Amino acid sequence: MTTFVIVGGGLAGAKAAETLRSEGFDGSVVIFNRESDLPYERPPLSKGYLLGKDPKESAYVHPASWYEEQRIDLRSGVTVTAIDRAAHVVATFEAGTMQYDKLLLATGASPRQLTIPGASAELKGVLYLRDFPDAGALRDA
Repeated sequence: MTTFVIVGGGLAGAKAAETLRSEGFDGSVVIFNRESDLPYERPPLSKGYLLGKDPKESAYVHPASWYEEQRIDLRSGVTVTAIDRAAHVVATFEAGTMQYDKLLLATGASPRQLTIPGASAELKGVLYLRDFPDAGALRDA
């Protein structure tokens, strides 16, 4: 059986898994998502969720049951720490290693940190928006 590993549990990773199934791929699909949440879309973080109008679940790409129904092994809270392309192996801190046949890197991006004096994220009032915890911190501020 062919194993397709997707590194990244955001919109791109979830939609890639969805496309694999809709196009008839019947092998194993594994998504490694370093965040503990289900894959979600990031734009709602700065809109309805940030304003407190929309629940967290409204940003999810699919409900948890969808991944089960589609036989997609979603491994949330698992960080890929190394990839050996020659051996077709991904290594994780939490769950050891996994062999793969196909690999998609869908890790997204990180916000650019300002490098001017006073812009350190450790300082009170300096916040960035990338994920649910960031949006919560902004909302609380």
